[in-house]
Amino acid sequence: MSKAKYDVFLSYSRADTERVAPLLDELRRMGYCVFFDVQSIDPGEQWKRRLERSVRASRALVLCWSEHARGSDYITFEYSRAEALQKPVFPWLLDRTPLPAMLEVQGITTVDVAQVAAQLKRSLGWTVGRRRKLWAALAVMAAGLTGIALWFVVRPPPPWQFSAQVTDRVTGVPVSGVEVDVVVGQSKMNRAFTGPDGLCTIRLPQPKSSTVHIFLRKQGYERDEAVVPSNKIFITDMEKLP
Repeated sequence: MSKAKYDVFLSYSRADTERVAPLLDELRRMGYCVFFDVQSIDPGEQWKRRLERSVRASRALVLCWSEHARGSDYITFEYSRAEALQKPVFPWLLDRTPLPAMLEVQGITTVDVAQVAAQLKRSLGWTVGRRRKLWAALAVMAAGLTGIALWFVVRPPPPWQFSAQVTDRVTGVPVSGVEVDVVVGQSKMNRAFTGPDGLCTIRLPQPKSSTVHIFLRKQGYERDEAVVPSNKIFITDMEKLP
């Protein structure tokens, strides 16, 4: 993700402030974040160091070029740093002063500020603010997709089922309401109750064991306990107490 703070570093001569200020206003109206030294540098700051940091923190440099600009060491420093940092430089020609030889680019020659801004917009594209929102949305989406992928990769295996059927030892009639407690290995007890058909099913966590320890309880019946295979339904009967 780009760490740019500004969309545009506006490089200009103070003598051209009146001509440049409308472009600053138009770019900001379009949503671009613009570094403008009069408004962006606090009193007491070291200008050269701040200018270097601000060029580095900008996506592009707009060079407002004129006879006044050609004589400014600061402007030379600004566009030279932009070139060294491989930042796009877009010259706006305020007069017929030739561009520096190191800038092998075509300058914008129109005097209409709205047209200048429109041409710059085609090159600048989305604003820093919009780019940040897009990257934030993509980061949230990527995190969500990563979470989904991890869930599929590391999700726990599905539980397995153990079933039992309990009947009356004398009559053979299914016994409902029998408390069936199942213990697998060192895991906690899992409990279910038989229905009207004497059946119950308990879902147990993985890994599946070859045997389970089962306890049967119901008031009026003898208790029962057994270690039984887990790979088939457990069928048993209970004797009613006299």
